[in-house]
This record gives sequence, structure tokens and C-alpha cells, in this order.
Amino acid sequence: MKRLHICIIDLVFIAPNHAWYQRLMYGNYMSIMPQVVGVWCRQEGHKVSYILYGGFTNILKEIPDGVDLVFISAFTFTAQLAYAISNFLRSRGIVTVLGGPHARCYPEDASKYFDFVVGLADKKLICQLLTGVYRNRPRGICLSNNSQPLALPGIEERWEFIEKAFCSPQLIKVVPIIKGFGCPYTCDFCIDANIPYQQLDLYQIKEDFKFLLRKRKRPRISWYDPNFGVGLNAVVDAIEEVVPPNSIDFVAECSLSFLSESKVKRLKHNGFKVIMPSIETWYGYGSKTGTESYSGLDKVKQVAEHINMIQHYIPYVHANFLLGSDADEGPVPFELTKLFLDSAPGVCPSFTLLNALGRGAPSNIDYMRVNRVLPFPFHMLHSSYTLNVRPRNYTWIEFYDHIIDLINYSFSARVLYRRFKAIKMTVPRWMNLLMTLSVGGSGITSYHAEVRRLLLTDQRFRSFFEQETNEIPDFFIERIRKDLGPLWAWLPEGALQHDPNAQLRVLGENLVPTFNES
Repeated sequence: MKRLHICIIDLVFIAPNHAWYQRLMYGNYMSIMPQVVGVWCRQEGHKVSYILYGGFTNILKEIPDGVDLVFISAFTFTAQLAYAISNFLRSRGIVTVLGGPHARCYPEDASKYFDFVVGLADKKLICQLLTGVYRNRPRGICLSNNSQPLALPGIEERWEFIEKAFCSPQLIKVVPIIKGFGCPYTCDFCIDANIPYQQLDLYQIKEDFKFLLRKRKRPRISWYDPNFGVGLNAVVDAIEEVVPPNSIDFVAECSLSFLSESKVKRLKHNGFKVIMPSIETWYGYGSKTGTESYSGLDKVKQVAEHINMIQHYIPYVHANFLLGSDADEGPVPFELTKLFLDSAPGVCPSFTLLNALGRGAPSNIDYMRVNRVLPFPFHMLHSSYTLNVRPRNYTWIEFYDHIIDLINYSFSARVLYRRFKAIKMTVPRWMNLLMTLSVGGSGITSYHAEVRRLLLTDQRFRSFFEQETNEIPDFFIERIRKDLGPLWAWLPEGALQHDPNAQLRVLGENLVPTFNES
């Protein structure tokens, strides 16, 4: 096999951002799989360069000369940046490969702009790709396994890439680790809903702990698992076996249903400083919060009590809420969230707007069948900013009124002061404040307020939201042009548009031509 020079690009942001929080923390957004692919390529004898792109440099100048193949890992909101980079590279005869969430969600669209599009992959699939590196034009080849890999290279093998990611002016450096793939829940909006849970080798995880303790004094580890709580006791056993007390700090995403008081005490004893549960809505997904028999106000009371118990032991609790679910109707869900924030003052909220991203979740096809998915450019499909599913129980103006009011309340001076006082550890307390003041409520609400204003004053803009036209509003085009900067010239023709119902075509189904209220 010819020895290749391979460049791997992990796109974590779409454009330069001068917010202090993102500038000081972006290295911690690194993905694991691009590093894993880099290790696999090196094991096959290839030369590998690695770039973590946070939007602060000219990405084209970072790509080394003489590369044969470029892997790009992209979320959907970084997809059009990835398309522009790929177009530039392909114009110079370089073969390009797309991986990451966007490749799983929109393989047909991505194949128009890449030579290969890779979904779920293991070392065997990557090695097969490397044996036949060639340009595929005009449409690339889509490759994917049916399941995630059974094993991954450990932190020691990935360390060179991790250290390079830390070359940014990091305030806090967090090393990513994962103990399993998939999820035991079947939340219909989740990309992992149909991926059976599988545990990775605990021996490798223990070796990762030992390596980090040799490399760094009191390292910080973030678990990238969709739900850390699955198999929690076995992993904590592994921690207790090889990690001395107070020598590693941990961050984990974990459903409330796994977090009994006895387990939370054990997590505290073993260095867990941040827990991130998903609450989603007050009228559904109760299995994740252990509140299957509760909804509405009763669920608020149960969850608030649970969160307060956790924060008695774990200093920083970050909770996610899903806005735009069909389960919500009227002002009550938003008012209940305000009540929850008053009842659990130390919790740090984040608000995710419902997005149907191609093949990404089981519910997406249902939204497509009744023509509720809007063709927003991929660049705009960041879950903090855009709802691309037409609300079932709200007009657009009603929905934006509610989310603007909720976010303003959540980051008001009174609520921020109570949150600051309730977080007992110094570093989490000040990091939360820095995040809030730099990338938190004000920037998001100003964006939503502008969208609301245009819905009222710009008929073409409103027509796009009402699905009367697929013409992309100038507001979004100009935002993309500004964010891409010099790369705007390399965005391929037609790449601003995509078919939001492409999965229906794949399944051979016809689209219902009008919005269905049922």
C-alpha cells in the first residue's frame, strides 16, 4: 500500500468567535473519533497531520502541503464550512472524506461534495477505504457499518492529537474519554435512539487513567458517553481500583434515573465535579428522569428535589431542556421551567430547539411525512438557535415570544445571582458566570428577537417559515457569508440548499403536500 500523507480536521465551530468562554475552552470540544481515525491511519504506516479548528485561524493555511487525503469531521451546523473546504481541496486534486454526525444524518447530500462519506466506522472500514484512495466525481461513495466499533485506541495512543488540541490558550483542559456507544433509551429525537448500547473494555479505560496520572497533575476527564449512567457501578469500580482519591476530576452526562443518592455520594467520593442530566420536557421522556408517572407541575417538583439532592454533593449541575416538542402546548411548559429554576436555583440550564436532521433520529421521518421540516441551510442548524420543525401547537410568533421570555428569565440578574450563590465551588461558579456573560442568554435572545422581528416585518422571510417558498432568506445568506469569510467563494454551487425530506425519497415515499395538524 502506498504511504499516504493524511490530514484530519475536526470542525468544532463555524466561524471566528471572540467570546472569552469559547476562546478559552474550544479545545475541550474536540471529538474522539477523528483522533481514533488518525491512530488507525498511523498504525497502517501513513503520515498523519491533525487540526482542531475553532474558527480563530485561516483553516486553509493550516492544512500542510503535500497531503493526499483529508478527513473532515463535521456536525451539521459546520457542514457548509466542510463543503467549502472540501471544494477547495478537490480543486487541487486532493481526495476528501467526510465523517462525524453530518455524515450520518445527510449522506446523500454530503456525497455531492466529498469523494467518500463515512457513517459508523471501525478500523477495518477505514483500512478498506485507504487501500483504494481515488477521486469519486461527481458523486462520492457512502460507506457505513451497522454498528459502532467494538474497541478504540486509548488516550496514550491519541495523546499527540490531544496535546495539539490543547495548544490553544486553554483556561481549563479536559481530556475526552468514552466507555460505551449507543443508549438504552429510545427518545425519538436522539441520533443514538436506534444504536444498541455496548460497553467498551474497562481494562483499556483503567490504562487510560494510569497514563493520565503519569502525564498530568490532577487531570480533568470528560465522559463523552450519551449516558454515563449505563453500567455506572462497573466504571466507578474501575476508578476506585486505579485512581487515588482526589487525583482526577470528572465530568459526565447522566440521566436522573441512574442518580440515586447512594450513587451520587459515590460519584462525589470519586472526584465527579460536573453532572449533566437531560430533563427535556415536563410532558414526556419520563424514563430519563425517573418520573414516568409524573408530568407537569408534579414532575417539576420531583425533578427539582432530585437536582437539589445531587447539587448537595456535586457542585455543578447542568440541565438540558428541549423546546419545540409536540408534547408542549401553550405557555404552561415555559412557566413550569421558570418555576423549576426558582426551585433548583443552582442548576445551569441550556435550551435545545428541536431539530430533525435527516437520518439522525427516528422521529424525523414522521415530521417529513407531514411536511413539517423546513430547508434551513445547514449552517443555521445549531440547536441553540434554530427550530427546523414547524411547531405543532404554536404559531411562529407565539413560539418565539415564549423562548425569548424564558431565556431572558433564565439569565436575568436575579436568577444569575441566585445561581452564583448556589454553586459552592469557586471554579465551577466563575466558569458558569463567564459562560453566561460571553456565550449565554443575551446573544441567543438577540438572535431570536431579530428572527421574530423579521417574521413580522419581512414577507419573504415569513413565507419561508410558513413553507410557502424554499427561497433562503437574505438574513441567513448574509450570516453564512460573514461566517465563512474567504471560504464563501469556495462554497459549491447549490450547497446552500438541501432537500429536507430526502429520507422520504430514499424510502420511496411521497410527501404529504400540506402541513397536517393531526
